[in-house]
Amino acid sequence: MWKIEREVELKWQQATIKNDLIFTWLFFENKKLTLRLLQIILPELNIKKVGDTQRENNQKKNKIYRGVRFDVLAEDEKGRTYDIEMQVANNDDLGKRISYYQGKLSAKSLNEGEKSFEKRDTYVIFICDFDYFGLNLPMYHTTTRLEEDINKVVDTGEYNVILNSRATDFSTVSTEVKAFLKYVRDNKVADDFTKSLDKEVVKIKSSTEVRESFMTWEEKLAEVEYYAGKRAEEKGREEAKREMITNAIKNQEKLGNSRQDIIDSVATFLGIDKSDVEKYYDELLIKK
Repeated sequence: MWKIEREVELKWQQATIKNDLIFTWLFFENKKLTLRLLQIILPELNIKKVGDTQRENNQKKNKIYRGVRFDVLAEDEKGRTYDIEMQVANNDDLGKRISYYQGKLSAKSLNEGEKSFEKRDTYVIFICDFDYFGLNLPMYHTTTRLEEDINKVVDTGEYNVILNSRATDFSTVSTEVKAFLKYVRDNKVADDFTKSLDKEVVKIKSSTEVRESFMTWEEKLAEVEYYAGKRAEEKGREEAKREMITNAIKNQEKLGNSRQDIIDSVATFLGIDKSDVEKYYDELLIKK
């Protein structure tokens, strides 16, 4: 497994803010940066303060390993909640992911005994290292509109923002959004905020605790992938073996040979154990 450890170490050395663990640790530990990020993305909300909602979940003591997902959950002074996600790979399922995370936030948007009209607004923010909609825009917003009249917006209190670090035209967003997205894409500092982000990323990567968390997580993933690959290889070899023996049996059957003659002949010709030939011979009989 030394090869896996070496690959994971190299991945850690090359990791940037786009890495799930670094991204989560960065904004989980530094609420000032979380606040500033939300202010840059959603300036119209005039957010003054954010607190952490992730600790309230208390699903696991470890602030990173809450299952397979890494996310940053925050709540502002008006009770609005935010889920901020970093998405590097385009799996063509962003719409369903947004719906899923909105569902998680909505479940927390009403306290026991409150009425539906008291539901607090929820925001899902995806920071993507790809252009999901293909329009070369740095920022997309989704709303629920009436199918019979697209000018009619249904106010659900649920808002979604998708950022695209791969945009080349930033004329529709602020210089702060542009600088942030270019930092995500190229890891280059362009203003005070990205300078602060970069400083924290360097600090995180120098942390023994974070590094050990990263190594443990990535090594587990690598082991799962390794053994899954081994099983796939074994399955492939088994399928090839099955096909080879089955074809040989069918050819012998065409000659009108008996069961035992076929088993003996195929086993000798292929140089394999007779029990293997018997197994596949009986499987063919069942299928017939």
